[in-house]
Formats: sequence, structure tokens, C-alpha cells
Amino acid sequence: MTTIVLVCAAGVSGTFLARRIAPSLPDVEFVVTTEHALEDALAGADAVLIAAQLASAEDAIRLRAAPRPVAVLPADAMAPAGSILAVDAVDALVQSIAAPPPQRSTDNV
Repeated sequence: MTTIVLVCAAGVSGTFLARRIAPSLPDVEFVVTTEHALEDALAGADAVLIAAQLASAEDAIRLRAAPRPVAVLPADAMAPAGSILAVDAVDALVQSIAAPPPQRSTDNV
């Protein structure tokens, strides 16, 4: 099971989104939080997904969430018809967790 922290402004829209897309992502557990309570939600988290309304805080959230991967949802993902965009964003984030880090070549060293 992969645990993704979904950060949104007040937690309401994130909760609605998580409930809407959870059936499409049975191996993902969502923990919805606000930016102010992020540290409390990070324990046990594998990655962080930021709602589009907090995109301006991405750099600060990245620093706080390190070394976990972080992604920002597309703006349309929070709309009722945006579930597919949200599922795609979560899938990409889960793949980034599973992918091994790129190996640096030592041929020219």
C-alpha cells in the first residue's frame, strides 16, 4: 500500500477528491491535510500531492516533504469531471516512487 499525502487549502476539496478517486486506486491510501498541518501527516507517507490552489507553495512544501517525491495536481483535477486527471497524477507519482533512481555513468570519470 502506498500512502500519499494530499495537501489542500482547507482539507475539504482534498477529502472530496480522495473519496472520488480512491475506488480507482485500491493500492493507494490518501491522507488529506492542510499546508499548516503537513508535518503531522508526513509520518509514513510515501509521496506528497499538492492541490493546484497551493501550487505557489510547491517549493516550500517540497523542502518540508523531502526526500519524498512531490507533484502538483492539474487545476482541472479538483473539478467533478477531473477525476481522470487526478488518477493520472497519482499513477505518475506512484511510478516515481517505484522507479529506481537513475544511475550515473562512471565511464568518463
